[in-house]
Amino acid sequence: MGFKSKRVLRGVLGLLASVSLPQVTKASDLMIWSPVKVAPRTYKATLGFRLPMAWDVSAGMDLGLGSAATGAILRSSSLATLWGTAIDDHKRFSTVWRREVSLRVDALNSTGVLCLERSRSWTVSENLDMSTSRSLNVNYAGTRSAANSIVATQAVTVAVPWTGTSISAIGNLKDVGSAFSSTISFRQPLAPNLNFSASFADPQTLAPAGNVRLDYRIKW
Repeated sequence: MGFKSKRVLRGVLGLLASVSLPQVTKASDLMIWSPVKVAPRTYKATLGFRLPMAWDVSAGMDLGLGSAATGAILRSSSLATLWGTAIDDHKRFSTVWRREVSLRVDALNSTGVLCLERSRSWTVSENLDMSTSRSLNVNYAGTRSAANSIVATQAVTVAVPWTGTSISAIGNLKDVGSAFSSTISFRQPLAPNLNFSASFADPQTLAPAGNVRLDYRIKW
């Protein structure tokens, strides 16, 4: 091979390297691969990809399998779920808007969930933050004995940033008005690792159900 041919070959290889390497890097950023060991003999892997679009779009599959101590595969541990999400986040001054569409399909049981959600959070004043959210969940039972359902949820949260105090009100409307439930919750940090919370389910009824908790967290 002559001197000129070698120079041409080196130039072509250099051009290919300069073009292909950034593409490989971008492709790796678009791939989703997350294997996890969830139990001593149970494993789960998430495989998917992201699409370079105006919305944050991703899709993939969750695969899982477990075995007994003898090595036999446990049928109840099998997991094969197809999923996809599309998220749109944008911020203007102190207000953040978020829109999300997600879909999950259980390929083994032929069940599925479609979720449409829209939320907004903003700063009302120096001492008050507020957030609202609306969501619509369509559940398809498939081969299971459970019935299909449609649940609409609306939530409002008011928080005081410097004290950590927050009050939330959540309302759920199931199957186009056939059932309604609501929850009011209160949360107050008492110390760096100590939190007080209380919630009341269906306060509009004559006998609401209440729950009071005092949680202490230890870190090491």
